[in-house]
Amino acid sequence: MTDSYLLHNGTRVYTDSSERPSMASFMLAYFADLKGSRKVLDMCSGSGAVSFWNYDRGFRGKTVMVDIRQDQLALAERTASENGFDVAAVCCDAASFRSDERFDAVICNPPFFDEQDKSADPDRNAVRHENGLDPDALFSAAALNLKQRGHLYFCHVPDRLADLFESLRNSGFEPKTVRFCRHSAGRLPFLVLVDAIYKGGKKLTVLPDLCVLNEKGGYTDEMMDICEEDFV
Repeated sequence: MTDSYLLHNGTRVYTDSSERPSMASFMLAYFADLKGSRKVLDMCSGSGAVSFWNYDRGFRGKTVMVDIRQDQLALAERTASENGFDVAAVCCDAASFRSDERFDAVICNPPFFDEQDKSADPDRNAVRHENGLDPDALFSAAALNLKQRGHLYFCHVPDRLADLFESLRNSGFEPKTVRFCRHSAGRLPFLVLVDAIYKGGKKLTVLPDLCVLNEKGGYTDEMMDICEEDFV
């Protein structure tokens, strides 16, 4: 069933009622700096939660959304049409996507879990498990579609960070900025945000952690700015 939600500046985004955007999508959108980008590739886009957050906050370039689920892309096209955003939707496996033009940035909230950790629920498995789209395949595809020194922004689970860095370098990327996300200051990170540059130099910056909750148990001011009221 089709549902929708409103973003901070009034953008109405259509989504599937059974697949509402995750907090990770909004955290990734907030982390990515797309201001200087004119053309962005959104891999594993779903219905466009990450990209539409950036449009709502002022991005006005072109976005190509790639996903294997046509129903999700149809929702993204509806959102783009009603808001006048320059969006093209392509239904295909993200690992096989090739564009004649190179992008300034790639943004991706990929499946986190590998083939050994599959879910018995086929819908959950399709969204959260790699099913062949492992980091090697994902980063190779990003490299083939990016301009030199273009940015790749993505989120993932922290316990795979060492393998992620190895895969990035194997595809010609250099991790440049990392930010860990925690539910609260005393807990282990549940998410890592990464900005990698294609053919970039070797210098890594680790930003202060992003915390969901403050010391009083309420949402931090930063989280209230990132997420809409319905998602915190």
